[in-house]
Amino acid sequence: MEDTRAWFDATGPIEAPTLVFLHGAAWTRAMWRPQVERLSGMFHVMALDLPGHGALAGEPFRLNTAIEHIEQALDICHRARAVVVGLSLGGYVAMAYAARYPERCAGLALSGCCIEYRGLIGALSALDATISTRLYGARRLEAMQRESVRKTYPPALADPQFNAGFFFQAMPAVYSELARQRFQPLLQKYPGPSLIINGEHDKLNRRGEARLLAAAQHGELRIIANAGHLCNLDQPESFTEAMQAFARFPYLRNSAPSK
Repeated sequence: MEDTRAWFDATGPIEAPTLVFLHGAAWTRAMWRPQVERLSGMFHVMALDLPGHGALAGEPFRLNTAIEHIEQALDICHRARAVVVGLSLGGYVAMAYAARYPERCAGLALSGCCIEYRGLIGALSALDATISTRLYGARRLEAMQRESVRKTYPPALADPQFNAGFFFQAMPAVYSELARQRFQPLLQKYPGPSLIINGEHDKLNRRGEARLLAAAQHGELRIIANAGHLCNLDQPESFTEAMQAFARFPYLRNSAPSK
């Protein structure tokens, strides 16, 4: 089954366990192309655009709205539960979703979201994003990002990102929303299994990973060697293998039928 909506893609066997992928800030659901292609043979795989990005660029980013978009996508596809995978911004959204709808979250895989933005760091990040957007403009920032991606990744990984675009105009609202919420207490509420998965060279998140792991009721840690913040693109095979191994466990442990 393949279901391509304006703001999410869904593919894979309808009877299979479900994976939901949530992208990082300024990116889109296209960042999960390697994982979707590899895992859709054994899972029902969904990749969503978050508000302010991709097909939802016209909506301002709000955490509550992002949570409800996940819920809506699962309902549209008649999925009762899913393993929710989030990188960077997507990881924070995943934690908030699991705290609100734990019964629909079979497991959490969280990458690059180990620091809290509440307080000074959040205010400074939002200010920096606002100044950068006004100084350079979203188009200039996108052009700079395109050049960086072109130099970093082969065409098979880079081209889907170019086609989807980058959405730096969403960044001030993203950081403002993250600054209003503490996420580790949300993870503490979630009773299911959690995988903290970081790139070896993602220094900022590596410093906070022990605290996030301690907040998880049933957590484990996986480090992707020779990878940075975007470890799903830096080392797509290693990241995908980790997702495959983790996603099978929650369903084997506590399976539930689709709606």
